[in-house]
Amino acid sequence: MESNYLTLTKAVRAHRREKGKANFLYVRYADDFVVLCNGTKAQAHEMKEELSNVLNQMGLMLSEEKTKVTHITEGFDFLGYRIIRSIGQNGKMVPKIHTPEKAIKRFRHEMRRVFNHSSISDSVNAKITAANRVIRGWCQHYQATSNPSATFDKVRPEVFWGMADWLGRKYEAKQSAIMERFRQGDTLGTSTEKLIMPSISMFKAKRHQVKIRHNPYTGSEQITRELLFSWDGLWDGTETRQGWRDLREEIMALKGTICAIQGPDCISRGKPLHPSEVEIDHIIPRSRFRDPRAADLPNNQQVVCTPCHRAKTKTDSKVLSRMQR
Repeated sequence: MESNYLTLTKAVRAHRREKGKANFLYVRYADDFVVLCNGTKAQAHEMKEELSNVLNQMGLMLSEEKTKVTHITEGFDFLGYRIIRSIGQNGKMVPKIHTPEKAIKRFRHEMRRVFNHSSISDSVNAKITAANRVIRGWCQHYQATSNPSATFDKVRPEVFWGMADWLGRKYEAKQSAIMERFRQGDTLGTSTEKLIMPSISMFKAKRHQVKIRHNPYTGSEQITRELLFSWDGLWDGTETRQGWRDLREEIMALKGTICAIQGPDCISRGKPLHPSEVEIDHIIPRSRFRDPRAADLPNNQQVVCTPCHRAKTKTDSKVLSRMQR
């Protein structure tokens, strides 16, 4: 059935071309759309006017500033990609998808924001987590381009040395000391977090397969929209309580991962907990300290499991309530 449909479509396109008519392909994502035309420049402008009239009838207006009529060999930007036709490996003209230079520039600016020198009070683990969220989202978006390894090679030094410089300023140490303490192969990390590097080994190239799609408004096929990468709301690693994640790792290394309370609902039962199950608890509640920094000293911290932590927090709240009365 699909083969017959494809043959019919090709025949219709060929018939229109024989009559000097253009064929058009319409692609839309939300309120962004592109119309591809295999006709003349004049026919492309005629379609633009026709689209403008249709939108006007719907109470919408085609933005002249954002609308551009261009040849495919000059390329155009759509959904964060640079789409162009140029000579491929076989010597023939083929369509290619590139990462726009402005997208690479935006990524570099974002990494500089994450590794801002004014944020050296943040935890190392929090900073790595924040950087990884940006890197993972951006690389997954652009791993579907024609040559993602070239793009990743461009930005990889920015990521590695941005993190190394931030660590050097945080610990007021030379790069040799930072490399000795945090380097793990071709990246940097701690015992619990590792910085993701933009590389083709981590984000393998993806190739979109050509697939016949019927009209979603007339057929029964349901189209699943891909979520596009967005810069909005990306965390820069700043914590509500600065340095807490580093302190958590320090306490686990110092006191182990066995619950110190061993209450009736304890899930530890004298056995080490997985790091993800560990809660770091203030032995004397923070609210009873005049200086919160004194409350966060290691000698006032203990390792507990989640049930014991909840029970102690509930008890501490009741005691504080009685004291306030």
